[in-house]
Amino acid sequence: MSVKARGSITLIRVNDGEDASIRSATAPSDTTKLWFDTTTQTLKRYDSSSGTWEIVNDYADDMNNMRQEISVEYNSAITQLKNSLTSLVEELQTTTTNNTTSINSLSSQIIQNASSIQLVTNNINSITDKLTGVATKEEISQWAKFESGVLKLGSSNSPFDVRLSNTELGFYENDKRIAYLSNQQLNISKAVVMKQINLGTFQIIYDEELGLLIL
Repeated sequence: MSVKARGSITLIRVNDGEDASIRSATAPSDTTKLWFDTTTQTLKRYDSSSGTWEIVNDYADDMNNMRQEISVEYNSAITQLKNSLTSLVEELQTTTTNNTTSINSLSSQIIQNASSIQLVTNNINSITDKLTGVATKEEISQWAKFESGVLKLGSSNSPFDVRLSNTELGFYENDKRIAYLSNQQLNISKAVVMKQINLGTFQIIYDEELGLLIL
């Protein structure tokens, strides 16, 4: 992906009737005027101190510096989210003993999500290497942004998003929290279990012929 900048250059005529700039493919001998280099399509002026023709209003370095700053900022945010998820998995595994089966299942899902975050991190590195200038931040803000100390992940045109704060990891639909992880427990406002629930050594199973079974 690349970002292209578009601009315009106006050539003026001074009172002596001569153009204020010279259009040519090679450097002119007259160093008192601007030179429009038709080879590179750039406007240049003569720098007497260095003895060379310099591009007028060259912002390439500023844009590259901005790209690097944005890349560091968002890579750091994604890394923090991945570390938080990994820490949450470790806490669940060390503090739970009775609900081993259910917690291990939840932990496996969270570990898979951490792997997905790593994939997102790699994709961001690829994107920021290709984009230049202020458009880098605008592109990434389509799905990742900070709001009042909360990291929000989700496509701007999707009703679903994930929000990470200092107190919880929440899952939202249309700005309504439908589930969240906090204080070493998973909270869900409304859940539909299609087949089976494990509670410690007990199982609650739905059988199409026998109905609801508790084993």
